[in-house]
Order: sequence, then structure tokens, then C-alpha cells
Amino acid sequence: MLSVLGYFLKKTFECCMTNKKRTVIIAISTLLVAYLIAVLGNIYSNIVIAIYVVIYNSYGMQFTREVIDGREFLPKFDFKSIPLGVKASIIISIYGGIQALFLYGISLLFDFPSFEMEELVLKLPETIHQIYTHNPVHSLLFFVLSIIVFYITIFFMEIALAQLADGGKFFDSFNLKLIKGYIDKIGWVTYATDYTAVLLILMVLGLFEFVPVLNVVMVTLSYSLFFIVEFNAIGLIFRKTKT
Repeated sequence: MLSVLGYFLKKTFECCMTNKKRTVIIAISTLLVAYLIAVLGNIYSNIVIAIYVVIYNSYGMQFTREVIDGREFLPKFDFKSIPLGVKASIIISIYGGIQALFLYGISLLFDFPSFEMEELVLKLPETIHQIYTHNPVHSLLFFVLSIIVFYITIFFMEIALAQLADGGKFFDSFNLKLIKGYIDKIGWVTYATDYTAVLLILMVLGLFEFVPVLNVVMVTLSYSLFFIVEFNAIGLIFRKTKT
């Protein structure tokens, strides 16, 4: 696992350094969007978020496609990738909706409030209170099942996005038989190891924004690196289906 973590960290560093200008542009764009969301009213900030999500996924899919094709660098943004980004956004929403539905069911089953996985860390005092006031066995089952659901949905979604970036069809992103075939080519143990390593890196990056020093800088760094690590890794992993 350590070697895999080192591999993805090394690839991320190389990607950032290959074209420093585009790495800086990503950071500045992230900072600008965060500023606009903060200063605009609710309606306008939601519009900014929607546009940002589509552009984020469009560029991410373009980046993933470049990596799958063997070009490990941040490409110049191509507006022709926006339809691809729209499709990717819909796929992420559907997988996210399925995940949320299962998590809601688990919350009802064990009488926990509905939540998103990151809230377990963001609202740690409340999480601890819920554990303290619930049956220990129920708490354990709640967290174990929630983590399993989160892990599995993202596990298949990443391959779904990769095949889309590689020129696949939109509806093939929900074809579990096809997705299984791609994972068979990669190797289930190999994919699980790679995927887990990437998740661990993303979890650590997500904590950067809570560092109480230069918060704006840390948030920008967190989101920028999150983008590069995630879409670069998706491409690197899916590339193994070609060999």
C-alpha cells in the first residue's frame, strides 16, 4: 500500500510540475469561485456552483482522457469537452443519489440522523454524541455499513467515469457487467488497492481546509490538489485496461 501511495503522490507532483502555469490557473480559478460564492447571494451563488461543477467535471474528464492516452499533464481547457462534463455531472449525481438513498435507509434502520460521509468528520462532536447515546452494536453496524456503501458506490463510479472519458457511451456508465469487465482487466485486488490509496490521499487533502493557519490558502490548495489527484488517478488506473 505504501508503494501505491507513493506512486500516486509522485504522479501528482510530476503533473503539477510539468505545466506549472496551468497548475497555478487551477488554484486561482478555485480561489475566484470560492470568493464569488462567498460574496454573492444564495440564488447567484447556486448558479456559480452549477457552472463550476460542469466546468470542473468537463476539464476533469478531458484530463482523464489525456492520461488514459498516455499524456500525463494538465491540458489546455477545450470547450468541446463541456458536453462530456455535463454527462459526467449527471453520472456523479445518479451514483451519489443511489449512495444517499442507501445511507438514508441505514440511518433510519439504526435511528441515526441522515448524513453525508464527510459530515462524520466535519461534525465530530455531534458524531461522538450520537455514538454515546446509541446502542454500541447499532453504532458499529451503522458506521461499518455506511462506509461499505460509500466505498462500493464510488468504487464503480470511478470506472464508469473513466470509460466515459475514454469515449464510452453514457448509458454504459450504468452497465455493471461492462464495468465488471474493465475491473477484471485491471485485476480486482490491484484496483481495490489503487482505489483505496487514492481515497486515503483525498481524505488527507480534504482535511487541509481545516488547518487554522492561512485558511484561504489551505482551502485553495486542498481543492486544487483534490482535482489533480482524482482525475489523474482515474486515468492512470483505467489505462491498465489497455495492457
